[in-house]
Amino acid sequence: MLKLIRVLIKFLLWLLLFIVLVVLAGVAYRFIAPTFGAKPSAVSLERMRNSSHYRDGKFFNREDTQLDTSEPGDSMDIAGYLFPPDDKNPNQPLPSVPFDQTEFGDGDFVWFGHSTLLFRTGGTNILVDPVFNRASPIPIGGKPFDMEAMPELADLPKIDVVLISHDHYDHLDHLAISELAADNTRFLVPLGIQSHLLRWGVPVKNIVELDWFEAYDISESTFTLTPSRHFSGRGITNRFSTLWGSWVVKSADTAVYFSGDSGYTKDFKAIGDEFGPFDIAFIENGAYNKQWAQIHMMPEQSVQAALDLNAQLFFPIHWGKFDLAQHRWAEPIERAVLAAKRKEIPVVAPLVGQVFRLESPPYEEWWKRL
Repeated sequence: MLKLIRVLIKFLLWLLLFIVLVVLAGVAYRFIAPTFGAKPSAVSLERMRNSSHYRDGKFFNREDTQLDTSEPGDSMDIAGYLFPPDDKNPNQPLPSVPFDQTEFGDGDFVWFGHSTLLFRTGGTNILVDPVFNRASPIPIGGKPFDMEAMPELADLPKIDVVLISHDHYDHLDHLAISELAADNTRFLVPLGIQSHLLRWGVPVKNIVELDWFEAYDISESTFTLTPSRHFSGRGITNRFSTLWGSWVVKSADTAVYFSGDSGYTKDFKAIGDEFGPFDIAFIENGAYNKQWAQIHMMPEQSVQAALDLNAQLFFPIHWGKFDLAQHRWAEPIERAVLAAKRKEIPVVAPLVGQVFRLESPPYEEWWKRL
């Protein structure tokens, strides 16, 4: 009996040592791995402190917002996580086409899945929220769905401007940023995100930090950071430490809106009144849950946002690349299409990688093939 107790104690000590080593390794990875970015610099902090929606070390939304909108009695669907339904993720590679630079010119748009967009206006190649790798800081989870033609950053033309909406992993890919840093690309980002980019090799002269409603001109286009209803942070302890937002891009002949991530907000109407009408609005439409009801939108709310913004065309984004919520992978686009038909607003739905123009917006229900 004494021998058994000694063996058990030895086992527990080794188990405790293993747990301690795992925790220490995780802590070390958190502080060493570049993907986590860096804290805002002194220069950024000075600008942040002067922002009207920054206080006590945190940014705030323009209306009261709760990250967790769970109701009493709600519980995590453990069974759903462990045993997802067959249609939770696509059962075969998503239909897509290789991006062809020779077909891409002024006035053209391309969607690379989720919230990553490329378009050219005013002679400027603009890349939005470039994520071409995992939407996760570790090699577990966040893997993109298989596609017939997986988008690659190397296939893109020279990028003049990168727009970042916020610093969550499915919108800010440190590997993609590191690769783009070598091309003398200009990065326009919300307040506080500069330090992430500096750690990843972007020269400070190529980074412009903006507060809500601040604008910056490049070539023939004006870029304005506008509010969204969300939050930020690349770790558990630094939520709200950098700003988040949406983007308005206007050139002589094109007006584009990009929502970033957002719960439904009265700011959509205010932005539409001040900056609209928009030729096209790229609006979040996926990875939703009733427990996140104020920081992400249901598809019907996304359609209403397009109407509030006075958008001529509605392009649902934030779906079709990653599994980030409990709904079926194709549910966001199915619900958005039904809601848009009821509201009589045209939906744009190309294949991933397909080049298109606003004069002939594509609509193909390719998700029904799977």
